[in-house]
Amino acid sequence: MRDRIRRGIEDVLPRVLGVELAEVPANACFFEDYGLTSSGIVELVLDIEETLAIQVDVEHLAIDDLRTVDSLTDYVVGHHVDED
Repeated sequence: MRDRIRRGIEDVLPRVLGVELAEVPANACFFEDYGLTSSGIVELVLDIEETLAIQVDVEHLAIDDLRTVDSLTDYVVGHHVDED
């Protein structure tokens, strides 16, 4: 499941940013490396949910969960429910 979520983030991130990305490093920071804002993060999470057909519990989502690709992947792995 972790690999599926990681690939989902890699697929969605370029669409949210509006740019092509050669690669998405696991330690890439959404704010510093990609310049995402809080509204960009919301869009990213919503697109991840739609792309992967999951629901992410955002009630306990903290800033530390949004720092890097890896931290968001870990959060989604532990806080999602399949919509099927």
